[in-house]
Amino acid sequence: MSAVQRFCVHDGPGIRTTVFLLGCPLRCRWCQNPEALDRAPTLMFNVEKCVGCGACVEACPEKANSLGQDGKARVDRSRCTVQGSCVAACCYKARELSGKPRSVGSLVEEIGKDLVAFRNSGGGVTLSGGEPLLNPDFAGEFLLGCRRQGIHTAVETCGAVPWGNFERVLPQVDLFLYDIKLIDNEKHELWTGAPNRLVLENAARLAETGKRMFIRVPLVPGVNDSEADFGAIAAFAADGLKVGELHILPFHQIGSSKYDLLGREYLLRDAVEDNAEGIARCRRIAEDHGLRVSVGGTGFRGEADSRRISQDTSKTRKTFLYDL
Repeated sequence: MSAVQRFCVHDGPGIRTTVFLLGCPLRCRWCQNPEALDRAPTLMFNVEKCVGCGACVEACPEKANSLGQDGKARVDRSRCTVQGSCVAACCYKARELSGKPRSVGSLVEEIGKDLVAFRNSGGGVTLSGGEPLLNPDFAGEFLLGCRRQGIHTAVETCGAVPWGNFERVLPQVDLFLYDIKLIDNEKHELWTGAPNRLVLENAARLAETGKRMFIRVPLVPGVNDSEADFGAIAAFAADGLKVGELHILPFHQIGSSKYDLLGREYLLRDAVEDNAEGIARCRRIAEDHGLRVSVGGTGFRGEADSRRISQDTSKTRKTFLYDL
């Protein structure tokens, strides 16, 4: 599988190639990329593809695999060390690792193949995750390599990293896509597993640098779509940060199946997808604060075409990267 996702239209201006890195400091309950939460690769097991051949049982030195009464393989994740022998042994692609190592040089070379698409559309590369600024040295070198080729660079961040991590990449970034989930600290900690002081402080410091920044809000029904919660975000973006643009990212269930592959519980299966009423209400709130609003992120075509392309590309499984 590809280590990068091409033809992305909602991760910054123009047609973009998005590179995903492993690791995230938050644990948002609605996370659509749960395989990227840990900084090390995670085993993803699709029991529907398993034919019960037993090759994974024989291959695992930790004895983490067994066959159940239904003939399907089972994984004892408390024993699994994710060293990958069962993945190599599985001929039916029922197993895969969520990440693979890449060097900066090979990655920059691969991104350079998309220069024509970038130039024709005004696009570029977007570094995402997980949280790409958890690995600022790798991110900084990669972005510098892209900039040397004249490629527009963007970073999508949750902001929950030390300010020094931002400083390491700041000269190499043309655009920051900055996620803000909640202003209320207690609610933020409840839903993301961490306080938001660092997130808001870094947003303010980033705004002071004059770097171009779009605020992105993953709109989750019952979490941050109320007038009070979303209004606080819009006010902070417009009045506190003085940014001009806010992106509403509608909640969807596309990533829910990944939790089964990871053997993890997903708590938001009953949440409403693409709540049109809530989206329209929050859009009005943001516009009342003088913000330009885009639903779904930035697109290079009309909304209908951008939505269709986004749905097509979002169905592609991502293989996340980690440094060699």
